[in-house]
Amino acid sequence: MCSCSPTSNGKASVSGCSIILGGSDTSNSIKPARYKFFRQGVSITGAGTAIFNDATKAAQEIYAQFYRQFPDKKLEAWSMGTYAGHPALDVTNRYFTPKRDAPEMQHIPFNNVVDPHGILEDMARSGYIHGKDNNVLYYICHLNEQGERR
Repeated sequence: MCSCSPTSNGKASVSGCSIILGGSDTSNSIKPARYKFFRQGVSITGAGTAIFNDATKAAQEIYAQFYRQFPDKKLEAWSMGTYAGHPALDVTNRYFTPKRDAPEMQHIPFNNVVDPHGILEDMARSGYIHGKDNNVLYYICHLNEQGERR
């Protein structure tokens, strides 16, 4: 799905965060038991646009509906993020799943853009798997000279 449509005021923002690992050997600096906590994420904001604000209100209403269906404190708390003073949706997922929790899941190798030095791939060999639930697909929206998506 390509989602780079321009807004009426021309503003949009996407900021990402990732774990930056130095060197080629992480075995001495990060214990394998901690690998399951590694996350990647993105914060998406509409920079004050009405359509994005409506979308964030809808997301809050959906959460409220789920919240009413669970006993107290059984649904993880969720709150809207902010970016540059505007509402933002923060989305994360884990890089790894313990193999014992997904014994039938197939390993999906990291692509070279995400893991150019093979560090994450090496970490996955320590009782963890990078499977379909951990994999993130990256899309690029290309615009032609007329500003149309291709």
